[in-house]
Amino acid sequence: MLEILKKTVSTGFSALGYEVRKREKPDMELYFSIFSEEDVKKKRFYNIGAGSFVHRAWTNIDFQNDWYKDNQIGINYDLLELKPLPIEDQVANVVYSSHTIEHITNEAAQNMFNEAYRILKKNGIIRLTTPNIDLCYRTVLNNDRNFWRRMEVDYSTPEIMAKVNVSKPMKDVTLKQIFLFNFASQTSELQNITGTYKISDKEFDKIFSEMPYEQALDYAIDKCSLDIHKRYPGDHINWWNKDKLFNMLKIAGFKDIYLSGYGQSMSPVLRNTSYFDYTCPYLSIYVEARR
Repeated sequence: MLEILKKTVSTGFSALGYEVRKREKPDMELYFSIFSEEDVKKKRFYNIGAGSFVHRAWTNIDFQNDWYKDNQIGINYDLLELKPLPIEDQVANVVYSSHTIEHITNEAAQNMFNEAYRILKKNGIIRLTTPNIDLCYRTVLNNDRNFWRRMEVDYSTPEIMAKVNVSKPMKDVTLKQIFLFNFASQTSELQNITGTYKISDKEFDKIFSEMPYEQALDYAIDKCSLDIHKRYPGDHINWWNKDKLFNMLKIAGFKDIYLSGYGQSMSPVLRNTSYFDYTCPYLSIYVEARR
């Protein structure tokens, strides 16, 4: 699902609520002015789950499969295998990951954060952006369907529905099902996969009224089958908010962890929103940490 959206943006369409991006002039001079020539030429900037991202200073880390078969991958790496990254200790200047960790398990995300800490140089930065579950849940509490209007319009077209394997127009389901689709896709009535556990609106009301909030979120993602997800890696199987991100980055070893915003990185090279932060800014959270 995510890769389809990234390609839509990079090829110049405004589908699914994305703004058309105009590429800025090459910014290699900025890299050479901040980092060593060796680091820039050896591409010691790593985009994990890079999708269709392309930049001359960056190494793309992604997993080659049928779903993402057209990606330009520098390091072929399956996050779900929980293996070390094939990168030396303390060589990376920046690690960036956009709308990737919602596609992997907590264990895989923790391994990714641990590995990012290991490969980053002292004062190196990791920047993460992902859907903000708290912001999305408030749309259910406030009955704010307008929040999803951009996705709702385009997810109701036959072409997009077929690409992302959606069973019915988004306009025909409740906010609760839209919310589920955005963090535990398999459990939503929207997802057109047989043999998966579906959470009805009635069960949704029960778990979110009887369980603590984060426990209810975990209940939903626990219903997602990892085996099925490996066949549909564009789906979402995880949720993230500030507290969860901060806690797991702290476990990885990061001490300087802070909430950021769209285009507001502490690293000058990450402020170029032609390359970074352009995926769904209206529902995203941005967090950085310095090694």
